[in-house]
Amino acid sequence: MNIFKRFSANTKGTIAVTYALSLVPILAAAGAAIDLARYSSMQTQMQAALDAGTLAAAAAKDKTSAQRIQIGKDAFAANMSTGFASNYTSTISFTITDIDVKASATAKLPTTILAVAGVNDFDVNTSSDVVIPETKKAEIALVLDYSGSMADVAGTQVKYIAMRQAAIKLIDDVTKDNADKVKFALVPFSHNVYTTMPKSNVLGQVGAGNWTGCTQDRKYPYNLTDSTPTSTAATKWGQTDAPDHTAWGCDGYIARGLKIRPLTNDFTAVKSQLNTMYPYAYTHVALGVEFGYHILSPNAPYTEAVSYSDTSTVKYMVVLTDGAQTEPAFGPGSTRTVAQGDSNLQKLCSNAKASGITMITVAFDLDDNSQTQRLKSCASNSATDFYAANTADDVAKAFQTITNAITATAFLSK
Repeated sequence: MNIFKRFSANTKGTIAVTYALSLVPILAAAGAAIDLARYSSMQTQMQAALDAGTLAAAAAKDKTSAQRIQIGKDAFAANMSTGFASNYTSTISFTITDIDVKASATAKLPTTILAVAGVNDFDVNTSSDVVIPETKKAEIALVLDYSGSMADVAGTQVKYIAMRQAAIKLIDDVTKDNADKVKFALVPFSHNVYTTMPKSNVLGQVGAGNWTGCTQDRKYPYNLTDSTPTSTAATKWGQTDAPDHTAWGCDGYIARGLKIRPLTNDFTAVKSQLNTMYPYAYTHVALGVEFGYHILSPNAPYTEAVSYSDTSTVKYMVVLTDGAQTEPAFGPGSTRTVAQGDSNLQKLCSNAKASGITMITVAFDLDDNSQTQRLKSCASNSATDFYAANTADDVAKAFQTITNAITATAFLSK
């Protein structure tokens, strides 16, 4: 009897058993998290690949249905050939009509730890539907930050190089099947912009012909609009530089090729300029958006853009910056502060959106939360038109998504 009493009273090993038993739900929860993350990665890549395939099939309007299906499958396969999803087999199907292309894809994703609980795999399903509308055109202004900090490294690559590569790929991808339907403009900005415009739009200039030089923003409230300058001095560009830069001149912009290029279908020239520009000086995001607005406006000084009422053309402004506003901007009563630049940015974005411009913003390696939120609210849709990018790879992915969105909206309507 004493042996049985000692056995019932002995608690040695109880903690170990209890701990072992507690590991079961812990491991199950961890396994679920891991497998759900794998599922999310698989579905995200499959959806992007399917969208690319559906768009490719829809764009090939001069091909037979069988050829378009094969084009769609090839595009899907190419986008699935790298990354997480490349390890698994997907099944894809297309339906093509005169007005749309529908596609679906499925895959079995084996689980890892959840298999212990009897969950052996996930069904991953995606679908895409592209409606082919009347022919559309697109006007796209790339408003790109070339301030000094863009020469820093984010991850493993210099930021302006990553931006350049992503922008060139966007141009190539968008124009590949739509060269006759799209125009691009470049608005490189730092604390000034360097541009050519009629003398009548520039303070202190007289006579006919053009003026070429560097300028900051117009006086408030004209720096919030796309209105054409009048004879009133405050409506013109070429105002006195902020005190920190009165002696800087324009040489830095000339040497670095940082000149505005209005809307053009000379894509080779646009890409060539992107390949030669490099960063300089401070950051005036509101100024970049101010000129991006004018580039896409039918109002002088730039006259390459079509009317806002032209329903056959979609207008986009893609704004990328890596920093907060560091240059003062004009406010009421000729005041000039950095905070006013932040306020001007928000108003400019609202006005551009009200004019029918789709605003797309990219915060690149940006550690200023207030500026990040401003860029997010600047976007036409904060959920789909704003991108936070920390590395060169993030920027490339953001611009690829932007490419897909522009192609889907302007040339094909998802």
